[in-house]
Amino acid sequence: MLNAQQIKNLKANWGEKALTLNCFAEVKLIDTLSSWVCYLFAMDQDENMVDCLIYTQLRGVERHTLCMSDIHSMYNENGEHPMIDHEFRRIRVPQLLRRLNP
Repeated sequence: MLNAQQIKNLKANWGEKALTLNCFAEVKLIDTLSSWVCYLFAMDQDENMVDCLIYTQLRGVERHTLCMSDIHSMYNENGEHPMIDHEFRRIRVPQLLRRLNP
């Protein structure tokens, strides 16, 4: 799902940078059938856990720590898994939060 450079960048953000949100959102996952969007901004060294921001129209933005296996097992009503938005360009997390919470 993620390429080597994305994993490297996400791992570099794990810890203090992620706790203080002083980092970049590196990957945007989308569900083509809904407004659900997930922005990954940190990953642990074992590549098991990620810190992310999840945005939905109903709930707004929420910060989560998820298992990568949980992300891989997600699917919508058509059985499609979240897809990487390849047009997304990394953005600083505080700037992303301002965009999502106008």
